[in-house]
Amino acid sequence: MACDHELDSEYLTTTDSTVTDIRGAGESLRIDVVVPCPDCGQALELTLSEESREEVDVDFPLDDAEIANS
Repeated sequence: MACDHELDSEYLTTTDSTVTDIRGAGESLRIDVVVPCPDCGQALELTLSEESREEVDVDFPLDDAEIANS
């Protein structure tokens, strides 16, 4: 039985997925993952690939983390 639901990443987290294989490097990098369908729970096998690469400037609240761990 194949799942016909549209997969919306909004309802998936990184803990929902299991990486089964990583192949290639750079722009030819392919990552195979298994995720549950958010609607029916069926396991879905997906192959992820990099379509574009963009640098993102992100500021992490490191000062807050140091205070919380003190």
